[in-house]
Amino acid sequence: MSSIGTIYTYPNNPRVMKIQAAANLNKTTLEFADFKRMETNKTPEFLAKFPFGKVPAFEGTDGTRLVESDAIAQYVAESGPAATQLMGATPAERGLIRQWICYGESEILGQLIPLVLWRIGHREYDDAVEKATLEKLTRSLDYLEKSLAGQTWLAGKEKFSLADISVASALVWGFSQVIDAEMRKSYPNIIAWYERTIESEGVKEAVGPKVYIEKRKQGN
Repeated sequence: MSSIGTIYTYPNNPRVMKIQAAANLNKTTLEFADFKRMETNKTPEFLAKFPFGKVPAFEGTDGTRLVESDAIAQYVAESGPAATQLMGATPAERGLIRQWICYGESEILGQLIPLVLWRIGHREYDDAVEKATLEKLTRSLDYLEKSLAGQTWLAGKEKFSLADISVASALVWGFSQVIDAEMRKSYPNIIAWYERTIESEGVKEAVGPKVYIEKRKQGN
């Protein structure tokens, strides 16, 4: 398989999992740069290409340079034979897929980051933040649970799309750090859909095996 480009990122970045899955489904490879967090992205060489210093950052074999994971995922998804499946065939499908991609970033990953960072030692615990963010996450998960009632996939009846991949990738940290066994009882539709998505060919190689936390870590 030919390479579509090089990505700069730290290990196990959930924002990159969706990009890798899109590359897998399009039968292309994604090269990973030798990257050291807070070092590589501060070098003059990196900043000359990506002035904001953010990761993930992507440099395509055609010279395309992108930041923002959703933009990179779209570029990779549209660059191969699985483009229609991943991005939709009609304006309605593409709009629905885009809706869920935005939801995954803002309503799932955006709520999970404050909950995860202190659990992995990158931030101090804040009780007010914990309670408020858990409430927001619960609201977002309730919406997803209802949306999946009677649905196999988020934006299509026959095949998964970048909508499913993006939301499932956003949930990886959630299930491994926050959404514990007691909380999972409220979301049977999500669990069935999540496992269906991450066990699909092309996605499982990017996401890896499912990891469910039994009891989430509590603050002081």
